[in-house]
Amino acid sequence: LVLIICMGKFPHASCPEYADVVFLVDSSDHLGAKSFPLVKTFINRMISSLPIEAHKYRVALAQYSDQLHSEFQLGTFKSRNPMLNHLKKNFGFVGGSLRIGQALREAHRTYFSRPDSGRDKKQFPPILVVLASAESEDDVEEASKALRGDGVRIISVGLQSASEQELKAMATGQFHFNLRSARDLGAFAPNMTQIIKEATQYREVATDDILVEVCQGPSVADLVFLLDVSVNGSQENFDYLKEFLEESVSALDIKENCMRVGLVTYSNETKVINSLSRGVNKSEVLQNIQNLSPRAGKAYTGAAIRKIRKEVFSARNGSRKNQGVPQIAVLVTHRPSEDNVTKAAVNLRREGVTIFTMGIEGASDSQLEKIASHPAEQHVSKLKTFSELAAHNQTFLKKLRNQITLTVSVFSERTETLKSGCVDTEEADIYLLIDGSGSTQATDFHEMKTFLSEVVGMFNIAPQKVRVGAVQYADSWDLEFEINKYTNKHDLGKAIENIRQMGGNTNTGAALNFTLGLLQKAKKQRGNRVPCHLVVLTNGMSKDSILEPANRLREELIRVYAIGVKEANQTQLREIAGEDKRVYYVHDFDALKDIRNQVVQEICAEEACKEMKADIMFLVDSSGNRVQIGVVQFSDINKEEFQLNRYMSQNEISNAIDRMAHIGETTLTGSALTFVSQYFSPAKGARPNVRRFLILITDGEAQDIVKDPAVALRQEGIIIYSVGVFGSNVTQLEEISGRPEMVFYVENFDILQHIEDDLVFGICSPREECKRIEVLDVVFVIDSSGSIDHDEYNIMKDFMVDLVKKADVGKNQVRFGALKYADDPEVLFYLDDLSTKWEVISVLQKDQPMGGNTYTAEALGFSDHMFTEARGSRLHKGVPQVLIVITDGESHDADKLNDTAKALRDKGILVLAVGIAGANPVELLAMAGSSDKYFFVETFGGLKGIFSDVSASVCNSSKVDCEIEKVDLVFLMDGSNSIHPDDFKKMKEFLASVVQDFDVSVNRVRIGAAQFSHTYRPEFPLGTFIGKKEISFQIENIQQIFGYTHIGAALREVGDYFRPDMGSRINAGTPQVLLVLTDGQSQDEVAQAAEELRHKGIDIYSVGIGDVDDQQLIQITGTVKKRIVRNICTSGGESSKYLMRPSYFFSFPMLLTFSSSSIYIPRGW
Repeated sequence: LVLIICMGKFPHASCPEYADVVFLVDSSDHLGAKSFPLVKTFINRMISSLPIEAHKYRVALAQYSDQLHSEFQLGTFKSRNPMLNHLKKNFGFVGGSLRIGQALREAHRTYFSRPDSGRDKKQFPPILVVLASAESEDDVEEASKALRGDGVRIISVGLQSASEQELKAMATGQFHFNLRSARDLGAFAPNMTQIIKEATQYREVATDDILVEVCQGPSVADLVFLLDVSVNGSQENFDYLKEFLEESVSALDIKENCMRVGLVTYSNETKVINSLSRGVNKSEVLQNIQNLSPRAGKAYTGAAIRKIRKEVFSARNGSRKNQGVPQIAVLVTHRPSEDNVTKAAVNLRREGVTIFTMGIEGASDSQLEKIASHPAEQHVSKLKTFSELAAHNQTFLKKLRNQITLTVSVFSERTETLKSGCVDTEEADIYLLIDGSGSTQATDFHEMKTFLSEVVGMFNIAPQKVRVGAVQYADSWDLEFEINKYTNKHDLGKAIENIRQMGGNTNTGAALNFTLGLLQKAKKQRGNRVPCHLVVLTNGMSKDSILEPANRLREELIRVYAIGVKEANQTQLREIAGEDKRVYYVHDFDALKDIRNQVVQEICAEEACKEMKADIMFLVDSSGNRVQIGVVQFSDINKEEFQLNRYMSQNEISNAIDRMAHIGETTLTGSALTFVSQYFSPAKGARPNVRRFLILITDGEAQDIVKDPAVALRQEGIIIYSVGVFGSNVTQLEEISGRPEMVFYVENFDILQHIEDDLVFGICSPREECKRIEVLDVVFVIDSSGSIDHDEYNIMKDFMVDLVKKADVGKNQVRFGALKYADDPEVLFYLDDLSTKWEVISVLQKDQPMGGNTYTAEALGFSDHMFTEARGSRLHKGVPQVLIVITDGESHDADKLNDTAKALRDKGILVLAVGIAGANPVELLAMAGSSDKYFFVETFGGLKGIFSDVSASVCNSSKVDCEIEKVDLVFLMDGSNSIHPDDFKKMKEFLASVVQDFDVSVNRVRIGAAQFSHTYRPEFPLGTFIGKKEISFQIENIQQIFGYTHIGAALREVGDYFRPDMGSRINAGTPQVLLVLTDGQSQDEVAQAAEELRHKGIDIYSVGIGDVDDQQLIQITGTVKKRIVRNICTSGGESSKYLMRPSYFFSFPMLLTFSSSSIYIPRGW
């Protein structure tokens, strides 16, 4: 028998969500009166974090030594506050010998052997949480067996000198945890709520398969401690170091598939104490730490870093880098290195290892910063004495977990948000000014080129969109390519790659002068209407003056970004850029990748935020330190500072914030979230059709439930960002915001200034929005009758122009046509008449009203001939067709509207009807055919209010501009028990919609499908069916097989699909892609099976449904570069189709884009 998690809804068995939980707490002399308050605080946090209600969790509490002391029964208290009062007043230390077996038997009789007010054990399973501080004086095994035999799930938590063997003997399955001391309960507490939830959802089944252990929190990483063990003969200091290591390791989830820990010491020589392959057993790692002893000698840190790069972070010694697992090194030293550290550290970081440095006493600050990853303030810790290590332990653990989350989940998501926001930078001219002087090494110059390629790869490169040119300089300058030479990402990327280094001195001023002329020429080419940017990348001090040419660039309104590396002079960088926010400095070239997003974000921010409209509420925790920003403050009470429509200028808002006073008391975040919800109502100033944001700022842990009120806010469409310092609970912050990338978790409030730009950009450009109309034929049918005056007609034209601006206009992208009407229709332009955005806008803006009556049906009938191949329609090529009719009055031929509009819709044309003032909603419905396709406003000014809804309808109707010509694509569908039949149906609908965006044929895109649970079922191999309709039909007819979730076995089986005899074109070089759709933790090993497929040249992408662990998805995809699409279920079919288009999750090496391998779909879609 093994245990598997019951996740989601089972078709044949219910999945319990809540439980009856009994805490059994050690109160013996072994624990001691000094440690008991830490246990008491832990229980307090557990009670505060669980949703305790009559139909949710019930909680009982007992303490024990040689006897059981019952504090309260499961039914004693119905809510949490009376429990907390009991803890505060009545829960005190008892003392005595430790007899765990006796306590288990008494707990069995007291809590689990009598009827419990009708609670069904299947629906509310009984759970016993046992805390033990030492080895029991009596046997625990029989009593534990008896409890488990009665259906009680046991979670055992050891402290101090608890017996590992006894903890395992008591626990159900893998639910045993051993902490070094009671102090570690503080770090362990955030995991405990999830552990209880998982224990609630576990059930015993008979199977021969291996259960893959579940990792607690963000804990999939390869971690190596690199320790300077010569402490000048001070045993006390060495003991402080060992204690720090023991406490850190005790708090980590060390397992084969979770955290692996390497241990390396050095002085004159470097010694590997345990490799990553051996660092999978916590007890062994702790024993190795205990056995450490100081060694005399000097510090050769550079040599030690080289050794761990070559010997420790290697696949043969246990590194899982090839599986996408984060690689992390932690250097602890107290003195300067005798050898060079810079090159060794750069080489280690270049191999994808994040380095933290911890300097004590006499360590060299400059060396620590050169060794550590960028930015130094987040990766370097400076301590005055060894004794400070103990106090630093919790901060270090939070940094570590923060880094894992950042690597696994957050960085790629924020990159995708950035790419989405940069779509708004539709037109720009960018010149790259590249320092090619002799001080740059060849590998560094290559890294410069890679960085610049990735920067420009974030933009839409085209002649009428973003253009890029490049100049290299040293003593003189060389025009590598002008701004109009390369018109797509692929050619541009190749051109940057082919730049050859010049060599020579660094004359930046002369190069700025030369580039100014190029930018002036570029501005004239596009009528001085396109933003111009200059990105300067240098690694040395300029030999000539740069201030005068830099000022001339700014006079020309050219934005300059100064990026300095190594020996670059920061004063000169500021002179080049003109303001600090466009100055960037890194210690070495490998860190350029860490500032890429910052540079791109600064370039894109102006356009992304130009048209931004939002209602933003700040919710500020005022229970602890004062924070100088906010609208509603909260502690154990809530205080309104000002509502949304109180102040209308920046100065008024700033002054109101300055007047805020600190409240104090405790942190009731859940209550505050409920309180703030009212502020998003019209009564409090909120506006319809405007995006709504809540920004929570806190430095404390919530003392109440936060998830339920946060979910309620998000279900109302409110986007929540959470900003917390390390005193807050990051698990709670993620529950509030819903996803890790919406959380900013920093060490202290001083670092908040570094996240402001990310936060603002996220508000300006949320990823849920359809950003660009890509491939579509659109015809405007414009009411130009006498009831519309000139001002009103101009408002209508502005509405249409704004839609045109959102489109990629071109022969192969979006085509526009337009006709106006009154008594008779008149064509303004056909679909193939105008080929640029500005031509379309110019004609629309020059148009004047006709005057006369409103014959809408006649105009619609006349528009039919505009949707013909002869007039530029691409209906025959499968390009979607949209007609937008805008009218302000009732039609004079209303009796013909129904038939005329239906004929258009039957032809495959989507009709969107926009009515103003005197328009008749009945007629609008007749034209559109359904209520979600027509829009009505009372005034012409109201058109602005519905623009986002209309543009979303148009945008979601457009076809993707897909660059993929050939691909063999296989869908691997999770059909296990945890997928509810309704969700399986939605999964099929989603896949059928994805198929529509591919050119499916025998020579272009081939599609296959298979399904898995604990068994595997081929549905249809590659190329079996040709044509979108046929494949969609086959997908819709797939029947769910049910069973357990065995992804690893399915990956091994599906590999057969990628053989030539199964329809694959792998031998011809056609890209091979596997798309895995799953909702749960696999009950078998996935990493090796996935790696074997990748070695065969198969790209694996994963779609996560529900509460999928990102760490599990990495093991499938082998990369942390993944895209997570959110709220597919709640956004509707059309927008979910848009968010999942092929260009959003496939990128092959030939394209200069960022690979993205993982997609997430919340449960309930």
